[in-house]
Amino acid sequence: MYMKLPSIGAIVALTVVTCVSKASALSGVYEVQPGDSLWEIATRFSTTVGQIKKLNRLRSARIYPGQKLQVGSRIKEFLTPNGPYYWSQPQRERQPSRDYFEPSKTSASADYGRASQLLAAYQADLGTRFKNLKGRKTPLKGWRIVLDPGHGGRDPGAIVSNKDGRGKSVLVVEDEYVYDMTVRVMERLTLYGAEVELTVISPNHVKRDNVPAGETFVNEKNEVYNDGQYNRRKDPMVRPGSHNIGRRVTVANRFYGSHSSRKTLFVSLHADNSPGRPKGPLVIYQKKGGRSDQASQRFAKVMQKALDHPSVPSQIGGRNMAVLRAIKQRQRFWWRSGTCRSRETRGRSGFTGSVRKMRSAS
Repeated sequence: MYMKLPSIGAIVALTVVTCVSKASALSGVYEVQPGDSLWEIATRFSTTVGQIKKLNRLRSARIYPGQKLQVGSRIKEFLTPNGPYYWSQPQRERQPSRDYFEPSKTSASADYGRASQLLAAYQADLGTRFKNLKGRKTPLKGWRIVLDPGHGGRDPGAIVSNKDGRGKSVLVVEDEYVYDMTVRVMERLTLYGAEVELTVISPNHVKRDNVPAGETFVNEKNEVYNDGQYNRRKDPMVRPGSHNIGRRVTVANRFYGSHSSRKTLFVSLHADNSPGRPKGPLVIYQKKGGRSDQASQRFAKVMQKALDHPSVPSQIGGRNMAVLRAIKQRQRFWWRSGTCRSRETRGRSGFTGSVRKMRSAS
């Protein structure tokens, strides 16, 4: 039996984990979809129409659905215990200390170019993989969902000491961990037919595997906002931080466009470390003063129920948060886990199950 989504748009924030599956290599090949144009494909992969025509020896801009186009060279891949990485990899194999970080060696504009191409290649591979999947159902077709991976860029968020499966101390970096979760959520939502956009993107990784769990993700300050024009500014402060959090809203509202708010969703994901507070998932909906965003609150209750676990109860609350209140007339929420956790816990969340139960309200 399906669980219906609220019939009006809502905004919520939450922190969740999805199923674990192997990361895969990416190709530079794209399969043309109905409605595509060469200009749209070139924009998606941060290249030009002329370059695509040259690579594929096209005499005109005419293309057809099902046609496979070379959109760039195969992306250089580094296979590591906590990868894969593309184009470049961290200098360290794991996070060595709370203060350690690796700055980007290139500009925000260059990082955006790589990040947008990498994400487009990953999404194209997902589309090809899911297209011919037998028995595939798409209950989220028609939905536009923005996933907002918390922190990133200049701000790593919480850096927390934890234990791996063998009792060894490890350090977990919130923004790196949350980005990995976000990509996994994106993959599952795509499988069910939703259009998905990320507010923050990475230039050298998508979904990663840290096997063994002690090989934690390293704090790299190379993430950028998913906004090409913004990243062209020659200013190091364009990278994500608390000073420009409003850019997340800009990215989201641009993606929604004139799409019906009845089928839009904004989810901000975090993995906080809050000493003194109960461990476990917390779903936050927009609330200012005594007034709650009703659509967000309804959806937050759906998520709280899906995330609840006897050993780690989920929580819910209303707060007035900048990134939530600026998203107008959509379902919006903030989701966080009570603490950063190691890889073993990544498959325990109820979020995947809740997506399976969701369908668009028509």
